[in-house]
Amino acid sequence: MKKIFYFLLFFFIFAPTIKAEYEITDYRVNIDVLENGDLHIQEAFKMSGEYNGSERKIYYANNYEGYKFENMVLADKSLYNGSGVVLNEVRAINFSNTLDFLEFKENGDLFKKVNHAVKGNHGVYTSFDIESGLEYKIYNPSKMNKDFYLDYTLKNMVINHQDASELSMFLFNDIDEINNLEITINIKNNKKNLKVWVHDVESKIKIVDKETIKINIANLKNNNLDLRVIFDKNITTSNKKSDVFVLNIVDDVEKNLINVEEGDEEYNQLKEQAYNAVIKTENSFSRNDYNEAYKRVNLLDEKDKLKTDLLIRLMNIEPKIERREDIYKVILTSIMMIWIIIIIIITYQVYKRYDKRYEFRFKRKYFKEIADNSNPAIIGYLIRRKVTDDDLIASILNLIKKKVIIFKKTNKGYIFKKNNIDNLNNSDEKLVKFIFDNKNKISIDEFKQRAKIDYEEFLKSYSNWFNAIDRELDKKHYYEDTLLFKIIGIIFCVFGIILGLFLLDKDTYFSSVIIIIIAIIFLPYFVFLYKRTALGNEEYYYLVGLKKYMKDLNQFEPLEFAELEKYLIFATGFGIDLKLIKNIKISGQYKQKELDYFDNLVNNNKIIKITINSALNLAYSQKKNINYPNEF
Repeated sequence: MKKIFYFLLFFFIFAPTIKAEYEITDYRVNIDVLENGDLHIQEAFKMSGEYNGSERKIYYANNYEGYKFENMVLADKSLYNGSGVVLNEVRAINFSNTLDFLEFKENGDLFKKVNHAVKGNHGVYTSFDIESGLEYKIYNPSKMNKDFYLDYTLKNMVINHQDASELSMFLFNDIDEINNLEITINIKNNKKNLKVWVHDVESKIKIVDKETIKINIANLKNNNLDLRVIFDKNITTSNKKSDVFVLNIVDDVEKNLINVEEGDEEYNQLKEQAYNAVIKTENSFSRNDYNEAYKRVNLLDEKDKLKTDLLIRLMNIEPKIERREDIYKVILTSIMMIWIIIIIIITYQVYKRYDKRYEFRFKRKYFKEIADNSNPAIIGYLIRRKVTDDDLIASILNLIKKKVIIFKKTNKGYIFKKNNIDNLNNSDEKLVKFIFDNKNKISIDEFKQRAKIDYEEFLKSYSNWFNAIDRELDKKHYYEDTLLFKIIGIIFCVFGIILGLFLLDKDTYFSSVIIIIIAIIFLPYFVFLYKRTALGNEEYYYLVGLKKYMKDLNQFEPLEFAELEKYLIFATGFGIDLKLIKNIKISGQYKQKELDYFDNLVNNNKIIKITINSALNLAYSQKKNINYPNEF
């Protein structure tokens, strides 16, 4: 058991992620400026080394916050935010600098979007919404010898100024180093103005014509790469409009961005923010704080010594963060393992206490004997876990059989008549009270009339019989008291579901899913948990065998005719009285005189059943809001 536990713990803790050692050798990007102001972007890239796939975050808004922002914008800063990102498709391709993007798409293998994938998967990708963007992971391991193709749309990116249009965007915000990067920007129908700037990296910019721009960057090491393009006004129908004339000011703005002075107030603010972010990370060892600090440090100028110092400090912090994350993962996985062990212990204790003890030792296919003191009301309680009207009628038939009351036909119709009501138990006394009230005899018409006129007392008397049966059954202790185990089991299942859902976005995804599945499986088990005692099992399997015997009665030796009335009573409680009657008639084991007598008995039983059901329905129709005490 210990070996299994340690194996599972090791598996959960050290479950591999998508990260591996790799290098991006070539990266091609094609950007089409669409008529509506959206950007259709296609990316193809090649990686070398050992990897499980690739991951990236694409942002459409808030990219310029804290990045020399006030010095960069030409108009209202809110205009520089797009409205969304749509990931169109992902493919596996054979990368080549001689192929165009249409060929990549036509010859590539289309990947399928899934909610979750693991190391070694191929042909799938996951996509998650993040603040102001989208995060995706492509599962395309190096062993497949396939490269990467990505197609997405950035919504509402173009700004229409008074004299020109502008596209300012972050292409990369947090990507790894790229050896060779080629960017092509296509602006269909552009005729006159075309200017482009790439910030903070050495690049070769070539304006092929008024509709096409080529940008080449070697050894991209800065995680942030942003660019600005100025082109003809109203090329697009973008609804982002400004009242600024930009052609006369954009050149000066771009020149001012080339050299940021040390004494510049805004740049000093960036330095202070980066420094404080690193200090915060050193105190918290939080991955989120680390990512935020790394982002802020990368906003500093490459020549700034502070940037180098802060990057070194972050490099020293990262192993501590990883160690903290491993400890956190061990703790979470341990909690999950403890939960699984506890739920197994609870389930085993239920099985050991309530299931294994009896092992069906009372089970037999057929039972023939019916004891004289058998109470038909126990049938519903043990077979259906509730007492029904069939059990009420069977109890009345039992009183008739024992001559406590008499049911007979007179000139004026059928009547109930008291006969021998001495030495009755409490439930039988309540049943006699329900039938007769305070009379010695009552016709079926009077019985139904009482249900209609005095319905409150009628139903109260009916409830008293149910309550009396309830008390008698409680004394017999047919079912174990499983309330404590039910409560504990339900609490642990609900806790497991909450725990699993809470940790789904952590590094324990697989464990979380297992916990949720186990909890969902066990929850209904504990909700509906009930177990019979030894006596309850004995009575239950006796009744199951008796019912089976009645259903197969024609296969056995004939019963004494005097016994048939007793069997009819219990068959009524089982709800198989018609089946019993059919078996008796087709067996050919009884004389016609006996069958005529039995038919009369069956007819009386039918009249009693109709009378009782009719009276109850009549009483309930008079008082619709009364609670029906039909089960315990």
